[in-house]
Amino acid sequence: MIRQWISLSVCVVLQCVCVSASPQSDAEYFENHIRPLLVERCQGCHCSSTGKTSGGLALDTRAGWEKGGDSGPAIVPGKPQESLLVKAIHYEEDGPQMPPQEKGGKLSKEQIEAVVEWIRQGAIDPRSMEKSIGGMTANQAERWWAFLPLVKTVVPEADFAGWPRGEIDRFIRLEQEKRGLSPMPDADKRTLVRRVTLDLTGLPPTQEDIAAYLSDESSEAFAKIVDRLLASPEYGVRWGRHWLDVARYADTAGDGADYPVREAGLYRNWVVSAFNSDQPFDDFVREQIAGDILAEQGSSEDYARRVTATGFLAIGKRYGYSPTPAYQHLDFADAIDSIGRSLLGLSIGCARCHDHKYDPISMADYYGLYGILQSTQWSFPGGEEHKRPAHFPGLVIPAEAARLDQQKADQLASFDADIAKLKQEKASLDGRLCAGGIDLGFESQSLEAPPAAPWLSQGPNKVIADAQSPFSHIHPTGMRGVRMGVGKPNDGVRYVFDQKIRAQPGGHIHFTIDFRTLAEATETGAFRFYLGRGVIESLALECSISSRECAVRDGAAWKVVRKLEPGTWYTLRISIDSDTKTFSGVVGVTGDLTEFRGCTIPPAWDGVIDTFICDGIGHGDGSTPIHDLDNVGLTQEPFAEPGSGPIVL
Repeated sequence: MIRQWISLSVCVVLQCVCVSASPQSDAEYFENHIRPLLVERCQGCHCSSTGKTSGGLALDTRAGWEKGGDSGPAIVPGKPQESLLVKAIHYEEDGPQMPPQEKGGKLSKEQIEAVVEWIRQGAIDPRSMEKSIGGMTANQAERWWAFLPLVKTVVPEADFAGWPRGEIDRFIRLEQEKRGLSPMPDADKRTLVRRVTLDLTGLPPTQEDIAAYLSDESSEAFAKIVDRLLASPEYGVRWGRHWLDVARYADTAGDGADYPVREAGLYRNWVVSAFNSDQPFDDFVREQIAGDILAEQGSSEDYARRVTATGFLAIGKRYGYSPTPAYQHLDFADAIDSIGRSLLGLSIGCARCHDHKYDPISMADYYGLYGILQSTQWSFPGGEEHKRPAHFPGLVIPAEAARLDQQKADQLASFDADIAKLKQEKASLDGRLCAGGIDLGFESQSLEAPPAAPWLSQGPNKVIADAQSPFSHIHPTGMRGVRMGVGKPNDGVRYVFDQKIRAQPGGHIHFTIDFRTLAEATETGAFRFYLGRGVIESLALECSISSRECAVRDGAAWKVVRKLEPGTWYTLRISIDSDTKTFSGVVGVTGDLTEFRGCTIPPAWDGVIDTFICDGIGHGDGSTPIHDLDNVGLTQEPFAEPGSGPIVL
């Protein structure tokens, strides 16, 4: 909880280099006995990284002592008696003496024995195997005191009976004993209520608060006033202010213009609320760094709150006069510096140009974090010219935002349809408009009223009672059908929907039509009808009818699904599965239906259907047979069975 984290610590977990089990003890021997000796007594004169290699010898790497200096290799693993380094540290008269007298003189007997033993064991030097993290090796980093996990401290005993009320008091009492001090007497109740109120809320207690506490003689009196103060809004304001200082909060953007950022107060209020609700500290940090990502994974109630938490990054200083890459890298650097100082207690800005010399922070780590920030849209780019927010995140859950966007898109589509209608009326077309058109039932369209947009008809087509289907699964019989005579291939009818039908995940789109041919058996031509987006731009379904057969387009080829008898009314029903990009259906009459399944939809279909077209281009060559169409329907709900009465959409 935040109240338990007034003093904050962040433990940095470092990845350690794994070595095999067999040389582990030798590596530990090197780290405990040899490396400190080399660093303290040898590398002052023999270090390749500093350029000081007296006699050409470097002892800061394994490669250095293997190569040796002017006299040859310094160490022969397993043979200390043949190693020049051993002779030098023994101060033999006929050779060099290391370290020299001016550098501290000869090593102690224990140190010499440690070096000899190390060489006898094979001179294991893990510096050739370990991974470097910034200016530290992995081994150094995992041993560094600042990066070690916290351990439970043994609580000391206190001899001042009755005074320590908690474990912290015992540490204080221990120091008092060392200094010969005694605890001060307990504060009186008036002083105590004043202190605790100022500490927790930053405000003095009211006269009523003082009187209530003084009159409460119960043992729980102090606990009750603390609980009341922790539950007060002023507590979050008092202690949230300290975190806002850490986050470098301000109501303005900083830099030259320092213009007001009116939305900054949302983040301030979020911090105050987090303290008042005693939010767990790990969640408190996580939401400020990645609240926009966490918001998409949580409930709608938490969405706005988590997005607001990212104000920790958004309120940072802005540089430059416009949101250009020439300046924005400074924004990222400032955010990284803020993260390092506030959450890690580390100044990591140096890694922008080089690995940290004394911390396990590398340039790779720095620019890994930089890449995350660079791929993020920033709300307030630039310091001068662009004072209005850009890319400002919404506080509406994505599903609701998508619904509103869809509502807007549908309204625009409706406007487009009205405009298209006016253009059609204005243009001089070779053809005529069918008043009301074929009996139809499209998504979100009332059956009681005629369609908002008429059918566009071209060629010898007639709306007559004889072309009415006897079935009644869309409208009752006796309303409208259309008879299409023999004409040019492009003669036919077309209808653009008032509202687009969009494929939904896991859903289906259902299509139905009644048809018959009136041609003689000798006619070989065919007509077709198809559904899609626009005019053949993105087809979802294509069917073809000749005088003797019904076919559907399965991928790139026509597939005959039913033999027909001229003059007989047939119903074709198809269900489109947008997930699998396939369709299935039936064709026939009541009690005699032929089924087909798994036909492939053209890959160009984008999941939207807004147009129905029937023309004289089918799967057979020759004269197009005279035919009747009726009961055209397209919805996302299944249609009723033919003859069962009108369906309510």
